[in-house]
Amino acid sequence: MAHAFRRRPDGSLACRLDGEEKAIIAQVAQETSDLIRADLGIDTGSDPLQRAADSEDPLRRLEAEFAGRDPRDPADSAVKRLFPAASEDPTLAGEFRRFGQQDLADGKLADLRTVMSILDATGHGHSEVVLDDEQAMILLRAMNDVRIVLADRLDLQRDGDFDTVQMLQQIGERVEGAPEPDDEHVGSDIVIAVYELLSWLQESLLRALD
Repeated sequence: MAHAFRRRPDGSLACRLDGEEKAIIAQVAQETSDLIRADLGIDTGSDPLQRAADSEDPLRRLEAEFAGRDPRDPADSAVKRLFPAASEDPTLAGEFRRFGQQDLADGKLADLRTVMSILDATGHGHSEVVLDDEQAMILLRAMNDVRIVLADRLDLQRDGDFDTVQMLQQIGERVEGAPEPDDEHVGSDIVIAVYELLSWLQESLLRALD
C-alpha cells in the first residue's frame, strides 16, 4: 500500500510504494508516451530527421529543424487535451503548433521516461521512492499528463466530475442483485483506481514540497 510523500532530513522527498503500484504507474506512463508518439507521428528510433538533428553538421541540423516544423494535429481526444490549440484562429493555431508542439512533446516524453527510470531503479518489490526537488517537479508534470489521459477516458470534463463517477460506482456496488460487471465496467473500475492513486500521490507530493 502506498505511503504518502514526506520530506526527509537530508532534503529529499520519499514515499513507499509496493511492486504492483510501481508497475501500474510505469505502465500508464509508458502507455501515455506511446499514445503521444503514435498520435503525433513521433518516431525517434528510425526517423531520418532525428538523425539529421543529432548530426555534427550544423547545416544538416538546421535543415532538420525547419523540415520538422510541420507537426501533425492531434486526433486522439486525450492528446488534444495535452496539446490544445493555442488560438481559435486556425492559421495562428497552426503556427503555434509548427513552432512549439515538438518542443512541448519532447518535454512531456522526457518527463515520462524519467519517471519510468526512477521507478525501474527501485526494483520490483515494495520499496522507497526517493526524489530530489527537480525529480519531484518532473513526477508532478508526468502524473498530471497521465491523469489528463485517464480523465479523458473516463469522460471527466471538470474536477467535480470524478466525485460523481466515484459516487455512481459506489451506488452500483451497493445495489443488491446487481448483475456481474462486464469487461467494460471492470476496465473502467481499473482506470478509476489508477486515476485515484495518481491524484492522491500528486496531492501528497505537493504537500511535501510545501
